[in-house]
Amino acid sequence: MLYHSLDDIRMRKQELRQMLQKDNGEITQLWNGLFAKQEVKTPTNRIQGLMSKSMGIVDGAILGWKLYQRFSPNRKKKTKKGLLSRLFL
Repeated sequence: MLYHSLDDIRMRKQELRQMLQKDNGEITQLWNGLFAKQEVKTPTNRIQGLMSKSMGIVDGAILGWKLYQRFSPNRKKKTKKGLLSRLFL
C-alpha cells in the first residue's frame, strides 16, 4: 500500500486498530466459551460426565504407579528387552 501523506498513515493505523479490537473481542469470546461449564440437563449426561472423570482419575493413577515402579530408587535392574517392552512395563 502506498502512503502519500501522514493522514493516509493515520487512517490506516486507525483501520488496523479497529480490526485488532474486533479480532480481540472474537478471541475473548471463544476463549471464554472454551472454559464455560456445560449445563447438565439429563441423568444420562451426569452419569457420562461422572464416568469420564472417574476414568481420567484411574488412568492417572495407573500412569503414576507405572512411573513410580520405573523410576523408584529401590528398583532392581532387569535384563534388557526390546524397545516396546521397555516402554510398556
